[in-house]
Formats: sequence, structure tokens, C-alpha cells
Amino acid sequence: MNKKITNFENPSLNNSGFSLIELLITVAIIGVLASVSVIAYSGYIDSSKRTTTRSIMQTIALAEAEWYTDTGSYYVNSEDETCTATAITLGNLNENLFDGEEVIPDDIDWFVCVASAADGGSFQVFAEKSGGGVDDIMCLNRNGSIREGQAEC
Repeated sequence: MNKKITNFENPSLNNSGFSLIELLITVAIIGVLASVSVIAYSGYIDSSKRTTTRSIMQTIALAEAEWYTDTGSYYVNSEDETCTATAITLGNLNENLFDGEEVIPDDIDWFVCVASAADGGSFQVFAEKSGGGVDDIMCLNRNGSIREGQAEC
């Protein structure tokens, strides 16, 4: 006498899937995790671009030392003690200091320029983040020290 068991006779076999509440909670948790990871990723990208810009500024300082050895003066975008960093000044630096090579990329959202300092006896490298605020400014002097923020530069 084989007795066939059906789902109606054994209620424990009726629970074969997820409820709507369980699915909604799972989707909500995944959404929260995704939003937190996107914010963290954006922070990593910004930090990476800032570090790349610092490295580029030090590369410019080395190129300035070589330029000074060849010409007896420093290459500057501005004879003033400050300059406004733009895509044009960035292109001029690539063209003149680096013989046309694209050493300074234009896709890092930072622009760079070089200003005269100490009445032409020195230089200062400025970097500004495109669309950035007052804290998105860096400057490097001839001695290699980098300062950040409008008040420091």
C-alpha cells in the first residue's frame, strides 16, 4: 500500500520558494551595499588623481632644473608670482618642457602651470582641479615642498 504524499497532506513541502518580503529585504541590502561601494570608489579615484598630480608636479620641477641648465632661466607660463592653470598652460608645458610628449595627461581633471618666483630666480608649480573649490589647489616650490589649499599657496 503505497500512499502518495501530496503537498496538501504535508504542509512542510509547500514552502519551496522565497516570500516577497524576503526578496525585498535582499534587494534593499544589495542596494545599500552598491551605493556605499560607488561612493568609496569615487573617493579612491579622486585620491588617485590627486596623487598623480603631485607626481606630475615633481616631474615638472625636474624638467625645470634641466631647462635651467640648458637656458640659464626657468620656463614659466606667467611672469607673475601666481598663474591660472588651464588646458593651454598644460599643453605649453608638454610642448616646451617635454618636447611635445604628453607627459602631463589632460584626463586627470587637474590643470598645471608654472609661475615665476623670486624675481625670476626661481619658479613655483601650481595645480588646480577643474571645477574644484578653494581646497583643490596645490603648489610646489623649487625646493620640492608641496602645499595644498588656497591659504597655503
